[in-house]
Amino acid sequence: MSNDSAVSTSQATPAVTDTATPALMAVPPRVTDTPSAAQRTDKPWLAYFTTALPLASVAAAWLLPAGWNYIGVVVTLASFLAALGVSITGSPLGVLINERNLMSLSRFQAATWTLIVLSGYLTLAILRVREGVSPPLDIAIPQELWWAMGIATTSLLGTPLLLTNKRAKTPDPRAVDNTAAQLAESPEAIQAQSQGALYANKDIHDARLADMFQGDEVGNTAQLDLAKVQMFYFTLIAAVSYFVSLATLLASSKPGSVSSLPALSQGFIALLAISHGGYLVSKTTDHSNSKPG
Repeated sequence: MSNDSAVSTSQATPAVTDTATPALMAVPPRVTDTPSAAQRTDKPWLAYFTTALPLASVAAAWLLPAGWNYIGVVVTLASFLAALGVSITGSPLGVLINERNLMSLSRFQAATWTLIVLSGYLTLAILRVREGVSPPLDIAIPQELWWAMGIATTSLLGTPLLLTNKRAKTPDPRAVDNTAAQLAESPEAIQAQSQGALYANKDIHDARLADMFQGDEVGNTAQLDLAKVQMFYFTLIAAVSYFVSLATLLASSKPGSVSSLPALSQGFIALLAISHGGYLVSKTTDHSNSKPG
């Protein structure tokens, strides 16, 4: 009896090993590293295209007719920003997306003024080089334009600073539940992806243009932020007006004769400053009945 038991045991052991081995081999290897957005969108043609765009802006300023050359430079530099956005974030509007995976109004304003003013300066400089005007970079920038650029930069840099304290707070659960009901999301998902009292998207591809007009906190992200809407309109009016005035100035002047960028009116700068002031003050207000977390 003991010999038979030993034989049966010895015969059963290999059977277990033989059946277990194929099962282990059938398990696929677990992926531990997720490729970043830059790795997913890294294409050779995109790198070449992005590199060529700054050169294309110089060619546009040199070759296109007066007035149209400025428009061409704006288009090529805007394409450059879009190509960078695709390369880094996978979205052509990546330059507008902040660290919370939301479209940022302050980023939009800074990018808009950078495009318009930098394109104008580059166009004037290239025209002066082409016409042999010396020194080619002796281009005056009016004080009002410096103020506008400074206001935009203040909002861009001041917004994260004003929101820092809210990252260390916890929103009221009732505010979380209310926002979850309005956005058709679960309260658990909102709490998991939020940064303190600040609302955040889970993925960078969840960013939408509507983010620029919504509140920053969990408690008001489902509402329209009037301060943001006001600042957007002021920025759009100023940017379009300046763009048209500079294009008209270049089209009506002798190439290379313009030595100064147009100025904005002081009254409009005052309105822009008031709008930005209200925008920044609204960042300091608690909209989620939050507590120190």
